[in-house]
Amino acid sequence: MYKILVLAVAIAAVSAIQSPEFDPKTIDWSIVRTLRETDKYRARFGLAPLSDDEIRQSRISGGTVATPTDIPWAAGVLIHGGTSGHSFCSGTLISARFVLTAADCVVGESNIAIALNAANMANIGTLISVSHVLIHPNYSSFFNRDNLAILTLSQDAPIDDSTIRTVLLPRRSDAGLSFVDWSATTAGWGVTGNRDNEPVPTQFLQFATDSVTSNLACQLSYTWVRSTHICVQTNNGGPCDGDEGGPVTVREANRIFLIGIHSFHFSGIRGCDRGRSAVHTRITEYLDWIEQNTDVVVPA
Repeated sequence: MYKILVLAVAIAAVSAIQSPEFDPKTIDWSIVRTLRETDKYRARFGLAPLSDDEIRQSRISGGTVATPTDIPWAAGVLIHGGTSGHSFCSGTLISARFVLTAADCVVGESNIAIALNAANMANIGTLISVSHVLIHPNYSSFFNRDNLAILTLSQDAPIDDSTIRTVLLPRRSDAGLSFVDWSATTAGWGVTGNRDNEPVPTQFLQFATDSVTSNLACQLSYTWVRSTHICVQTNNGGPCDGDEGGPVTVREANRIFLIGIHSFHFSGIRGCDRGRSAVHTRITEYLDWIEQNTDVVVPA
């Protein structure tokens, strides 16, 4: 019974939703692909396409199930891939009109919908189509560089400051901080490893909190890490397939703000290994670009 096919039923019951260019009710959610399972992504590395049966048999991570108000800026990024199938990533709402996600997820894509108020994917509150995709001009999948994209919504998200809320960006005065040893929370609908053949998106939004580690330590696992990345340990759980583009936040007093967009995690033979840091796009390095291409005003 537990398959994200229930999502189609839930969407049909939601009123006052702008219909995206594709109909989510027609999607077999049991075979929606994560980024690394799509034909396009595999072709970059000379790998053959995966069959639907291979995807069902392949799918790890540990986390805490979020309530609808825990991570209200989390956004599901539903991608209609045409003949190459549907895929899914996570995203982050930064204003009523704009969502940040990983460039890897949406490069070359145009038929995308954003799910908001979707802590339970079987009961999505709002689904809005994307009218424009902006990839960072220096993005390189080969060098794992500048993995960031801005999605423009076709209509304003219904901000309610409870289940749908924008995340705060860092202040410009935060740009010099490394955030090392800060507790950071990563969220998304990626696989959890709690069941075999787990479909993506998983039904429930999950989050994990662990310490930011230095880029120097992170380079022991990933030699290509540079100043535009930020790494978070995964001993307490961390991101996995389907979490790309998801928010990485920290808390300072009563202020929760975004420090990263999930970019890369190590996928070993047993899934997403705990112990190796996850790599994120460091948001303080992109404040000018975000401000220039959205309606967000970065605080001083």
